[in-house]
Amino acid sequence: MARLITAGLAIFVDRMSAELVQVNGWPALLLRFDGEIDSVMSVRVVEGLVSGMYTVRNPEKLSRILREASLSR
Repeated sequence: MARLITAGLAIFVDRMSAELVQVNGWPALLLRFDGEIDSVMSVRVVEGLVSGMYTVRNPEKLSRILREASLSR
């Protein structure tokens, strides 16, 4: 995923960084632009193959991405 992003955005590569994280139990990339969280890209893996790719850029949702949430019933 990182290669795909940097290939398409080569002119911004020096201003962007990517960090491997887990989101909702799935592998994801946390993308930063000028040090600020820009988006999170996650993938769903089924039997070793990527079966879905999801991106979140909503600032409200991203404001909570680095906090661990407790679950309650």
